[in-house]
Amino acid sequence: MTKSKASLRNSVKPAPLLVSALLLLLLSGCSGKIEPTYKEKDIPYLVQKICKDEYKLDVTTQRTHNTLWIYAPLNKILHKEYGVNPDKLFDDEVTEKIRNIITTIGRVLISSDNTPQFFAFLASDIKLGIDYTLTGCVQDIKKSYADFIPWTEANRRYVIRFKASPEAIGDNTGYHFMPYDIKMEDFLAEQIAQRVGAKFQDEELKKYFKVEKSEGKFANGIFYFDYAITRTAAPPKPIDIKDEFLDTITYCLKTYDFTDFSGIVLTDLKTLDKLELNNTAILARPNGL
Repeated sequence: MTKSKASLRNSVKPAPLLVSALLLLLLSGCSGKIEPTYKEKDIPYLVQKICKDEYKLDVTTQRTHNTLWIYAPLNKILHKEYGVNPDKLFDDEVTEKIRNIITTIGRVLISSDNTPQFFAFLASDIKLGIDYTLTGCVQDIKKSYADFIPWTEANRRYVIRFKASPEAIGDNTGYHFMPYDIKMEDFLAEQIAQRVGAKFQDEELKKYFKVEKSEGKFANGIFYFDYAITRTAAPPKPIDIKDEFLDTITYCLKTYDFTDFSGIVLTDLKTLDKLELNNTAILARPNGL
C-alpha cells in the first residue's frame, strides 16, 4: 500500500534516531596534505560549479559570517520502502546525489586558503516537504583529510537533522530557510546528544537499549541534556547511561577546547533524575572516550 504525502511526513523521525543510517552516506574521503588552490571569496561559486559541471546537480549556496550554506532541492529523498523496511532510508539515487554534494563541499573547503568555521548542507524533498540537514565543523574535515582523525570519528562529529518541513514543498531556490551563523556551543550541544543517541542504537547495543530521546541545547551559559533511554535487556558488559553522557560531554568539550560555559544539567526523563555539574567539575574529569 502506498502511503499518502501527509502520512509520510508524519512518519519522519527526528535525529538522533536515524543518525546511524544517515552517517552511512558519508565517504572515508581522500587523505594527505592538500595545498590551497581556491580563494575564500570563490568558495560558494566553486561548490555550485563543481556540482553542476561534474554531477549535473543544481545547488544554491549562501555565505554568512562563519557558515557556508548549501541548498539542494530534490524531488525525492525517502526510499519507497521507508517505514516498512528498517534498513531502507534514502532512495538509492538520492544517496548518490547527496554523497556527491558532500564530497564536493569537502574538496572545495580543504583546497581553499581561508574558510568559514562551519558548513551546513540542506537537502529538501520538494514534493513531500522533508528537510535533511548536515552541519559540520570545517576544521574536522581538514583533520580527516590530513589523517589526524579517522573518517569514522569525523562522521560522528557531523550534526544531522531530519524533519518534516511542509514549507519546503516547491522550493527550488531555498527560500523556505534563512541562513544564519552557527554557534560552537549549539553545535556541541547537538553533537553530544546525537553521539549518545547513536551509541545506544549501534549494532552492539541496540538489542539492549531503546532510545526514545536524546537532546541537547545551550542557554544562558549552561548545557542542558535531556534523555529517555531504557535498558530492555542486560548487555554483555555493564554500561551506565549517565556515565556515557558525561564521558561524551567531557570528550567533546575538550576536543574542541570549549571552556566558555558555566555548567551542565543532565536530566533522565524516565526517572526525572537530574545531575548538575559546574565548569570546573566537568573539565577536571578524565577524557573517557
